Amino acid sequence: MTINKVVFFEIIFFRSLSIVLQLVFLKLYSNYLSVYELGIYYLLVTLSYSINAFLLVPLDYFQQSKLHYLKSAQKSLRSFLPLNKQIFYIVVFLMVLTECTIFFIDSSLLFTVLLIFLLSPLFYFNTVVRGFLNNLDYRRNAIYTLVGEGFIKISFFLLLIQYFNASAVLLLVATILATFCISVILYLLLRKKEEYLIPEKATFSSQEVFHFSYPISISAIINWIQMQGYRVLLAPLGYIEIMGLYTTVSNVGQSGMNAASVIYSQLFVPNLYKTNGKDIFGYTKIAFGVILVVILVSTFFSKEIVTLLTNSFFSQYSYLIFYGILAEGSNMIIGGLSIYLMIHNLTAKTIVASWAGLITFIVSFGFLYFLNIFSVWTIGLPIIFSQLGVVIYMIYLVFYKYKKGCEIE
Repeated sequence: MTINKVVFFEIIFFRSLSIVLQLVFLKLYSNYLSVYELGIYYLLVTLSYSINAFLLVPLDYFQQSKLHYLKSAQKSLRSFLPLNKQIFYIVVFLMVLTECTIFFIDSSLLFTVLLIFLLSPLFYFNTVVRGFLNNLDYRRNAIYTLVGEGFIKISFFLLLIQYFNASAVLLLVATILATFCISVILYLLLRKKEEYLIPEKATFSSQEVFHFSYPISISAIINWIQMQGYRVLLAPLGYIEIMGLYTTVSNVGQSGMNAASVIYSQLFVPNLYKTNGKDIFGYTKIAFGVILVVILVSTFFSKEIVTLLTNSFFSQYSYLIFYGILAEGSNMIIGGLSIYLMIHNLTAKTIVASWAGLITFIVSFGFLYFLNIFSVWTIGLPIIFSQLGVVIYMIYLVFYKYKKGCEIE
């Protein structure tokens, strides 16, 4: 892979800046919101992302995998519009159905449910278009909009708290407004690209999309349960404050690992697609090195990092950041291995790994529940155990066969 040195360092700088802005945003809302409101906010975001896991993540993977086919065949990116329209109609139908149901149960929740449904397609649109821009080598467009989103999100939150009380719903509104603004900018950028303006379009059948996507959909749902399902489970059990505390601190570790992960992925994931997965060994080897560096830095500065990025109350729980680092680091490894399997039309192989992870999560969570040893220090264990199980299985699946030069059947 050849990347212009100026572009390389520019991407690192602006991606780092975007992470700094995310952490500033975390610092702001963790100071303004109570631990209980933080728990509610994380629950609302989790419910919103559940829609993506069921419907939108698989379609994103399908589109990214077909991107270079369209480019080499001189077909337009508008080839994907019919698929996205179908999914949009499904999301709208689900939103209307849910709103009608909520109206008869508790009408005071109508606005909150609307926000949950609005965030999901906006987040999906931004992810898809940034993926297009990055994988088509418009990396600057992708990274600049990410930085812009950070600035806008902070600005909206600071503006809104001048007129309204800080709350989980207000924070969600600020996030949605910022995401919408960037969606408009991304759309305007995309429609100017040569790959979008090409008149000739390809056709993708619903059957083709389904056969490709359903294994990814199952894996995405299971991954959602593993990574975020604890929030839905803990809320009705009365652990909202513990959930808010744990998630806030672990998010610091997750953000740090995500900073390294996204920079790394933005630079090297396009090469996985371009080389048809041949670079998977190098990608995974260096990714493990990146995770190790983040862990070593955090070992020495965890308390200072948490104090700097949240408020001083959370510093006593600073070691919770390692849950976030390990969970996000595992996702970085899983993401690369999944791309390899996807490129070779072996997405069904991810289902076994996902089910193994889910079973590990359920057993671990059940163990904590029945022994009544839930605490801020233990609720992250099911996540870590399940993630490590998936990583180990997928490494075996890809590299055992890969080293022997065999196909994975």
